[in-house]
Amino acid sequence: MTTDPRFYSRNGPLSLGYLTRHVGGQLPNLADSEIMIQNVESLESAEEGDLSLFCDKRYLDAFEKSRASVVITSHELAKRHPSRNRVLLVSLPRLAYVQIGHLFYPPVALEPGINPTAQLDPSAAIGAGSQIDAGVVVGPNVVIGMRCHIGCNSVLGRGVVIGDDCLIGASTVISHALIGSNVHIGVGVSIGSEGFGFVPNSTGLVRGLRLGRVIIEDDVDIGANSAIDRGTLGDTVIGAGTAIDNLVQIGHNVRIGAGCALAGQVGIAGSTVIGDGVMIGGQTAVSDHLFIGAHARIAGRSGVMRNVAPGESVGGYPAMLARQWHRQTVGMMRLFNRRNNGAN
Repeated sequence: MTTDPRFYSRNGPLSLGYLTRHVGGQLPNLADSEIMIQNVESLESAEEGDLSLFCDKRYLDAFEKSRASVVITSHELAKRHPSRNRVLLVSLPRLAYVQIGHLFYPPVALEPGINPTAQLDPSAAIGAGSQIDAGVVVGPNVVIGMRCHIGCNSVLGRGVVIGDDCLIGASTVISHALIGSNVHIGVGVSIGSEGFGFVPNSTGLVRGLRLGRVIIEDDVDIGANSAIDRGTLGDTVIGAGTAIDNLVQIGHNVRIGAGCALAGQVGIAGSTVIGDGVMIGGQTAVSDHLFIGAHARIAGRSGVMRNVAPGESVGGYPAMLARQWHRQTVGMMRLFNRRNNGAN
């Protein structure tokens, strides 16, 4: 499937030798260095001149039938079809494929300047090379770094600081936040709101006190329509290099470590601490005041109601050790089948 030129601009062609050096790969036949690559494509849709990816043995049949000029893969997987000698060998095929893909499809260049419909407080500081789109509102004492792109109708509240090379999607609202460099924030995101917290009294509910901030470190990616609430007396913190999918809710005073991945519709209640390198599957709910240890794995649609030790894999509702959860699931299915067979 060829990319639509209305939406994507492609570089190239690029020589295979250049691509190989870029990813630190190896070519079995050095003469192939002169091959010119036009595009990156899937195994199934690739044609002559394309480069494709084979990183999973389940797609061996597609690898064998692919018409791609060159396939990027690992030494081990290449042995499954030794007669195919036009391969680019690397230790991490998926990573190399992405790196090459970015050469063909680099980010859209900024158009520095401030749209005349944007409203900027005179005290705001805008870094060189930044693009401020239509309808943006920038409050007092806001600092925006160099080469940033602030999308249409976004609002940056008083005192917000944004580092260099950040992308803020359209209709995003940010307040009470300090944001690092190279942070990508999707459309319709809310950062720094008061969040959900009330104290009951005899006449109803009194909104809780919110005197904290949101701290987002460098290289964080936040998906569309997510919400990150500011802290009460401390800060809500998102660690460097963490990736957050669309529609994720992060409560007040949550602290997420570096290099974590949160899939869509995850909800994390207030004051929970998450270590580095944790992966949380979609639609998982994490209760408040918990500790999730570094490099833990939580399966999708789980309900986490207890601490998770570093490196543990858990799943289910309530979440338990993955092996226990699988045994429980198998046992329930056997019981269900016995009951059905008995009824017949």
